[in-house]
Amino acid sequence: MKPPHPYDAGFVLNVRKPAGWTSHDAVQRLRRILHYRRIGHTGTLDPFATGVLLCCVGRATKLSNYLMDLTKEYAGTMLFGRRTSTGDIAGEVLEDSCPPVPERVQLEQAARAFEGDIMQVPPMISALKHEGRRLYQLARAGVTVERRPRRVHVEQFAIEAVAGQRIRFRVRCARGTYVRTLVEDYGTRLGATACVAELCRTRVGPFAVDAALGVEGEVEAGTLTASAIPMAAALEHLPRWRVPGFWVRKLRDGQAPPWLVIDLETQPQAGETGRLVGPEDELIALGRADVQPGRADRPWYDTLELQILRVL
Repeated sequence: MKPPHPYDAGFVLNVRKPAGWTSHDAVQRLRRILHYRRIGHTGTLDPFATGVLLCCVGRATKLSNYLMDLTKEYAGTMLFGRRTSTGDIAGEVLEDSCPPVPERVQLEQAARAFEGDIMQVPPMISALKHEGRRLYQLARAGVTVERRPRRVHVEQFAIEAVAGQRIRFRVRCARGTYVRTLVEDYGTRLGATACVAELCRTRVGPFAVDAALGVEGEVEAGTLTASAIPMAAALEHLPRWRVPGFWVRKLRDGQAPPWLVIDLETQPQAGETGRLVGPEDELIALGRADVQPGRADRPWYDTLELQILRVL
């Protein structure tokens, strides 16, 4: 039997994607450095953009969806008065003018109008699928299809500085938000056009760009693995449910332990997802507290059933 690869245990890397690279390019670079294929990322960055790209190695690829749900922060610059085919500086220029830039107070008021839950039409240059094909593939073939507006959440849209036609901004948003579309819609609200000139993803959850690993040039595998983030630590935004040692093997076989043997930091809430860890804080599985039908006067541990979602 082939021995397991040392990276199979799984970990997460906070990688800094450089401008001009696709997210896939960054993953391919990691594969070449680590000599390991089982690597994926947790949220695409456009080629012109830079910043945090969380990458999962080995078993950590099973965590991708849970990391994609983390709040993202961006710092960028928009070019007021320009419209492009892609919504960013890399696209074909469709309109280029120099309309007067509104006063700072008007710019800030317009930005606040986009905070909270908003409806957004996904751009054609995106990784969403239509009838089995990525939208960006259709766009490159000259095909445009109708896209339904989707609800997204923008926690903060702040204007930071204005220099001529360039407006520096910062965005904190939830999964599924397209900053290019946000900027285009912002320009429309101000009676003009706008596109993204520069964009850096500065943070994904607790993972900041200042701590991200560069992967250009000569990089050794040991440099990357020395900064590996354990799977349990990568999911610290989820509550920790520690199981006793004698339950670890059963849990790995997919058996859910009763709540009363689990060391809980707080009482689980209905529908809450948690990380089930062993005595050494190693991530064993992910679970969810599902409501169990029955009498209303039962103790909480009888009203919630631990559903095992994924065994790591």
